Amino acid sequence: MIVVDTNVMVRFVVGGRAGAEAARLCLRDPEWAAPAILMSELRGVLLGLVRRRSITLDQARAMCDDAALVLGGRIVAVPSARVIDTALECGLSAQDAEFVVAARELGVRLATGERAILTGARDVAVWVGE
Repeated sequence: MIVVDTNVMVRFVVGGRAGAEAARLCLRDPEWAAPAILMSELRGVLLGLVRRRSITLDQARAMCDDAALVLGGRIVAVPSARVIDTALECGLSAQDAEFVVAARELGVRLATGERAILTGARDVAVWVGE
């Protein structure tokens, strides 16, 4: 199992060249988990792509469904106090800290493309780049 952050999931569901590494990660470790915020952030990114006419509304809906299937119910509840403490400890936003807390709670790695997370949470963060 591995926790993935929003940018990894976006790459995975949108596909293309940027999604290749995320797809390889899914083949290596198909049990993805995330805090609930991932789906909200994913919806926001996909909505932006719809508004810019980069994808269609139907594609955005299908991508949300794909993300939910990949997560398979592995949504991790993260305690607010731990999120705030982790954000301060690691120099992250509360949103990014949710992913770090999820990985720490599960005792697994966090796949990310965010340099701030890689720098602030070296104990769990692993790079998923393009």
